[in-house]
This record gives sequence, C-alpha cells and structure tokens, in this order.
Amino acid sequence: MRRHLAVDIGSESGRVFVGYIQDGKVYTEEIHRFRTQFMQLREKSVRNIYRYHEEILYALKLYAEKYGDTLESIGVDSWGSDFVLIDREGNISKLPASYRATSAAMDAAEIIEQKMGLEEVYRRTGNQAMPTDTLSQLLRLIRDKDPSMDDPRGILFMGDAYHYMLGAKACCEHSLASYSRIYNNREQRWDEEIMEKMGIPLTLRTPVVYAGDTIGMVDGQILAEAGIRSKVKIVTPCTHDTSCAALAVPDMGTDWLFISSGTWSLLGTETEAPVINEISYAYNLSNSTMPLKTNMLKKNIQGMWIIQQCRQAWGNCCSYAELVQQAEQVGDNECYIDVDMEEFYAPENMPKAISNAVKRDFGIETDWKDISRISRICFESLALKYRYYSDKLLAAADKKVSKIYILGGGSYNQLINQFTANATGYPVYTGVYEGSNVANVLLQAYGCGEIKDKNEMRRIVCSTFETQKYTPEDKERWNRKYEIFESKVSHKAQW
Repeated sequence: MRRHLAVDIGSESGRVFVGYIQDGKVYTEEIHRFRTQFMQLREKSVRNIYRYHEEILYALKLYAEKYGDTLESIGVDSWGSDFVLIDREGNISKLPASYRATSAAMDAAEIIEQKMGLEEVYRRTGNQAMPTDTLSQLLRLIRDKDPSMDDPRGILFMGDAYHYMLGAKACCEHSLASYSRIYNNREQRWDEEIMEKMGIPLTLRTPVVYAGDTIGMVDGQILAEAGIRSKVKIVTPCTHDTSCAALAVPDMGTDWLFISSGTWSLLGTETEAPVINEISYAYNLSNSTMPLKTNMLKKNIQGMWIIQQCRQAWGNCCSYAELVQQAEQVGDNECYIDVDMEEFYAPENMPKAISNAVKRDFGIETDWKDISRISRICFESLALKYRYYSDKLLAAADKKVSKIYILGGGSYNQLINQFTANATGYPVYTGVYEGSNVANVLLQAYGCGEIKDKNEMRRIVCSTFETQKYTPEDKERWNRKYEIFESKVSHKAQW
C-alpha cells in the first residue's frame, strides 16, 4: 500500500493526515493537529513557520510509529497571499507577517493606481485586491525600506516554504503564484511589467511548478530522525488550500458553486479559463488555478472568523455547537451586517463591533453580551452575503448552477448550511469536511502515477463520501431578508 502524508496549514490550526487509495476510494486518517495562530515578536505579529515545520517533523515521527518506515510522498497546502523571501545564500530572510496584523486600509492601492492603475493590474492578473494580498504586502516592504527587499533571490508562498524546508527545490506551485497579483493569468507568466513599474525586483521570479509535480526528496537526516527508511518524494498538491478543497467537490458535473468554509469562506466555481471582465472587476472577483490547469473564479468572504472572534470575546464560554443552539432559540431576526466591512477585520471586541453596526444601520440597541442574538446575526448575515456574491459571480462567469457544495470545517454548522440554502434558493450539499486534505492526498497519488486524471479523482471522491442535503425553505421570508440586507446594510467592504 502506497501511503501519502497530507499537511494542511490553516490560519487557526494545522492538520496532518495519512491517506491512500484503495478499491476506488480515498481513505484518510488524522494523525496530528496543532494550533497555528500568530505570535508577538518585538511588537510585530508574525507567523512562526519554524514551529509549524517542527510540527510536520513530529508528524513524520508519529507516522513511523504507527505505519512503519515506508512512506511514498508528502505534500503541503496552506492559505494564500502570505510569503517568505529567500536571500542569495538560500536562507529565508524573515518570518512572514500575520495577515491580520496588516493594515486593513487600502494604502497600497494608491501606489498601484499611481504607478500602473488598478484596472490595468486587474486586466493582467484577474486577481482580487485585498489589503493583505501579495502585491500590497510587497509594496509596503519596499515603501518601508525593509532589509529583506535589498537583494531577494526568490519568493515562496506558504505551502512552497514548507516544501523548501523539507528539502524541495525553491519553486512556486501555480495555484498560489496565480493568486499573487504579480502573475499574468492571461499569459501564464510572472508579470515583469507589473514588477518593474512597482519597483519589485525581478529576482523574485521563482520557477513555477504544477500540482502533481515531484519537486524534491525529503532531507535524509529528517527521515532518519523520524524513523523512516524509504526515500520520500515531495509531491506538491495545489499549495492553495482553496484550490485543493474545490477539487474535493463530490460531483462529476460542472453545474455547482462551492464554499470552502473556514476562517475565511471562499465562494467559487470552476471555469475553463480566467474570467476577467467588467463584472468581475466591479465586484473584485479572483481567478487562480485549479488542479490540472483549469480556473477557479472565486470571492473571499470573511467566514467563521466572525463567530470565532465573538466566542473569544465571550471568554470561550460556549462551544461552537452551543453557539448554534443559542442562535436557534432566536425566533426571528431582521438585523444584519456585511461581514466584509473593515470594522470586522480585526476589532478588539467583535460582538461589540457587531452591536455598533446594528445600531448604526438599524437604530436598534443590541447587547454585545447577548450570545444568542449576536450569533444569529452572524449566521444569517453570512448566508445572505453568500447570496450577494453568488449572484455576482455567476453573472461574471455567464454560468448557471443548480446546487452548492459546502466543504471544510465550517460545514459542520448545520444552521449556516440551512440558512445558505434558504438565502440562495439552491440546495446545499455537505459531507466532505476535510476537502483540502482529501485533494492533497489525491494529487500526491496522481503525481505518483496511481490516478490518471481529474475525472478519476472526482469519481473517487463521489465513491468515498456520502452527502447530506439541505433543501431551501421559507422562500418569501428569506427574499424579504435579502431585500433588507441589500438596502439597509452598509456594503462599503474593502475587498
């Protein structure tokens, strides 16, 4: 049996799964889970990638203890936008900043508009502008004369960085390169014109590879210390966790939207080519690579971050399941927020920020300590935001769909699943709760010659997972909610 180790580094936690293919199904088992978060270092919030690397090394030891000294491959996926730079000696020059510590203001947009124009950058890249996107982060480093930009010799996105530390060559897997706003998605190349006009050194153009490529072998000393005797391939999945998750949609057709639900909610659909037009630009939609070179048109929406931060402000007094139960006790609600507003990006007190927004937009006093009411507002608002952008995304793609798949840890929330069906009018299906890890395993198996193409991967997913269906209810009531959401809620979101 050929086993693969799939590592998924999320913004809240990291997960390591053992996976293999047998009898047309994919089998996975979680062997390690750890907190990621960020840490304070000299008044800066940074990602301690070396600790995450140590957790991966520990997972290799756990693997050897349970499964023995033979492993076929390993691959890592992670979140988008953040990166590390490597210097002329091949060292990582500094820890990456936590994107939540990045200013939510669009200060970099002024630089981009002046040097090239926001619309021209979008025309070339098809990428959503966010305060935290790669281009914006690079421009701040240049503006602030950060030493890491003095003589950089390459850029690595987060999944690429873990591969590099394991022993891979310095390279960028296409799904995150294509999401960086310095990659031309029309011409499929690093955009030298953007880089030159923005003052970004061309030495950052790390070679681009694709999901399923073998990009190196795990360092022999690492394996010896873990107790693994075989050579282990580093086979890159889509390093963008969302691209991995979208591969795990259990459907052989194309008439679907997906929501990868976690700290962020990524709402998207698969298209044959990048969608770059007036609608996609007006609503700041993003294009990036799906496995095996199709395109993913998507929108970032602040997802479970909102309720995660509420729970923290309430002293973690309730589990997420208990928050759902409390929200269900609210008979009805007609107060909503736009979850993507800057005020919800990184407030000191999330429920208080929600209470203030409700008072501003609806003139209603809501106690920020009212767990049931605030939770209900969060869950309904998120579902209504899904409808808002599903309409825009389908119009941009000129596509019709008949269903929505919700993947990831957020799909355990049955209340949001039902609200999403109610708000959008589409049936919602769940059942693949660790989509990124499942697809990570499939892409490693593909790279090792065990699977022949994407259709076979999807057949395996369909054969492995049973889905649960949420049928739309209360159509007129939810149409009224959406009318209120559109007309009374502030929608001056930053991305």
